Order: sequence, then structure tokens, then C-alpha cells
Amino acid sequence: MYKLILKYIFISILIISIMSCDDNEDNYYPETRDGAISTMQMSSPKSLIAQEISQSEFNESVKNITERKVSKNAQIDLVVKSLNKTITYIHDSVKNHEGYIVNSTSYTPNTDYDNKWARISVRIPSDSLDNFLNNLTNHADETIRQSIYTQDITEQYIDVKAKIESLESSEQRLVKLLDRTNSVSEIVEVEKELSRLRSEIDSLKSRFNLIQNSVVTSLIEIYLEEIPNPISINDPSWNTRDIALDAIKALSSFGQLLIRIIVFLFVFTPVWILIAGVIYGASRIRKRSK
Repeated sequence: MYKLILKYIFISILIISIMSCDDNEDNYYPETRDGAISTMQMSSPKSLIAQEISQSEFNESVKNITERKVSKNAQIDLVVKSLNKTITYIHDSVKNHEGYIVNSTSYTPNTDYDNKWARISVRIPSDSLDNFLNNLTNHADETIRQSIYTQDITEQYIDVKAKIESLESSEQRLVKLLDRTNSVSEIVEVEKELSRLRSEIDSLKSRFNLIQNSVVTSLIEIYLEEIPNPISINDPSWNTRDIALDAIKALSSFGQLLIRIIVFLFVFTPVWILIAGVIYGASRIRKRSK
């Protein structure tokens, strides 16, 4: 009988314990009138935002990159006979390679001592870089310098991509939190964090687009200098009649100068005679004194 009573007491205690646990679990997720989970059990909006890219996220992004991201650019200095024709040729060549002009500057001097020059920056598909440079050097009269330089930006590419994905994931969690929030103050706080997140995502996407553009296209800095053409008989600026007239003018000027010298000497003849007489008299006096 004693054992039966102890067994009954033990079973009763066990049943009460189980019922207590069920009550605690029900109270752990209290519901509001609308059936939504109370925001007291939700994490704050700031805690849902990723502060740094974890190593696992970075490694996952690395797995998605099948090849290295390399930026390939070039610089070339050329000497040409006609600056205007070469600039037109470059514009046509860039258009044919489906590229575009980044900026262009030209200089035309006011004197004959300086040469005309121009600087042009273009972007073309990276696959067409070698072909574009070969055509350009063949068109020019002389190549002063040509250099091609590359930069591996794979790590930068992966880092920005992983940050965008992490922030977009945080944005989705905040949107879900906003739908489940009833408190006005918490709604304002969540919307504020959403606005900040979206602004940061847009900034990173703009940077990511620039990185992608630097991979698929090449920037080429072109410097052009025009050398003056030597004068020839066929040159319209060279005229035998004008040259003869210039020679006659020079001879006339020389003749006028010579006549001026002769007239000057003739007019001052008395002075020359007086000076000669003084010198002659002084020499005679010295001889007699000896």
C-alpha cells in the first residue's frame, strides 16, 4: 500500500511538471489582438543589419567567380602629319569598335614655333584593344611611346559583390520585420534603417558597375602631335613671284642703306679734311722737335 501511494505521488508530480512546461512555451510567444507576434520578442532593426562581411560569405562569393577580373588599359603617344585627319580617324575607329570617347582636348598655337597637339581618352571593349592599337600605329607616322598595363581587381570585385548581397539580405529581413510591427515608434525606426540601407546599396551598386565596366572595357590615353610639312614647290603657300619680290625689296633696302652711307660721308667731308689736317700738322711738329 505504501509503495502504491508513492507511485501515485510520483506520477502526479510528473504530470504537473509536463503541464507547466506547456504553459511556459505558450507564454513564450504571446500574441496580440491581431494574432501577430509581439515585437518584444523581435530583434531590434539595427541588430539585423550586417556590419562586416563574414569569411563564409566572402568564400561563397569566391566560389561564384569562375575567372580572374583584370582591368587592361593603355597609353600611346603618336606623331602625325595631319592632326585633324587623325582625330577623325580615331572617332571612326572607336565607333567601329563599339566604344566611346571619354574626353578630348586639342591645342592650336598662334605662332609657327609650336606644334599642334591633342589628347583623347577613349574606351573600347577589352577584346578589341590590341586590334585598335595596331590600326592606330599603322595610321600614324611615328610612335613615340606605347604601353599596356593591367591590374587584377578580383578581390575588389568579390568584396563589393559580397557587401551588396549581405545588405540586400538585411534589407529583406527589415521588410519582413516592418510587416510584423505594430508600434509606431518601431515602424519609424525600421523605415529609417531601410532608407539608410537602400542608400548604401545604391552607392555600392554604382561602384560595382564601375568595376565591371573597367573589366569589360579598356581605357586608352592617346597623345597626338602634328609635325609641320616641309615647304615644296607644289605647296600653295610657296610662290616664286612673292619670293622674287621679297628679294627685290631686300636689294632695294640694301641700296638705300649704301646711298645713305655715301651721302653721310660726303656731307661730312669738311670735317674729315679738318681732322686729317690736324693729324698731319701734329705729326710735322713732332718731327721738327726731334
